[in-house]
Amino acid sequence: MESFAEMKDIVQFILRTDEIERDGSNGSDINIPIYDISSEEFLEFAENAIASETKEGIVNAVSNLKRALDCEMDMFFESINLKRIFDKKNLKFEKKTQFLANIGLFPIQTINKLNFMRNKLEHEYKTPEIHDLYTYYELVWSVIKILDLYLELLYINGEINLVLYIENTEHHFTMKHDIKECAFEFQIIDWTKGKEREQKTLNASLKNQEDVDNFVMAFNIYLLSIQYFDYGNLNLYKKKLRRLIETERV
Repeated sequence: MESFAEMKDIVQFILRTDEIERDGSNGSDINIPIYDISSEEFLEFAENAIASETKEGIVNAVSNLKRALDCEMDMFFESINLKRIFDKKNLKFEKKTQFLANIGLFPIQTINKLNFMRNKLEHEYKTPEIHDLYTYYELVWSVIKILDLYLELLYINGEINLVLYIENTEHHFTMKHDIKECAFEFQIIDWTKGKEREQKTLNASLKNQEDVDNFVMAFNIYLLSIQYFDYGNLNLYKKKLRRLIETERV
């Protein structure tokens, strides 16, 4: 079995498979924080403020939408133990949203629009246009729902086990998300009958700045594998993995 030096080597190995069998999963040790005010409550405050149709209400709606978004992102990053890293490096709003785009949770176009709307409403000293406010509300609402969904997927899929069939060989593939260490582990064991069992392991953790690209790639692979595990669409799984490594080369 070939060696795996980079995350893209894992992708190339998966792309060679003729068939992938889902072989069970285990939950994670994610600990979702509970805040006194949730992102959903901030959204409700914003919705009520918009309904007042007053200048004060519109201004309050902007503030509560910003709070809803910040609250949801903090909750998501704290749940997967990344908030401490972002806080330590004093990463701002745009860096956090860019990370969400980089790991495949949102198209970059959506993130750019979200950042534009937030900056426009935050830095212009005039009452926002109502259509801008509704657009911003819809964007924030979507972000919250999507982050909640992915957090649930990560919660119930702390470990994924697949069986990969390539020509006449069989490989057991285990992927683990280590919340405490901010790391992913990918382990492949050659399970082909009549052959000595060979094991290869590749890890990706986020400890230094130079780890970011590798960690982001690992996060993408893991999320795409969760989607495959839940829906079982092999062609779509491979298509998304190809796009992932093609995007990296651009």
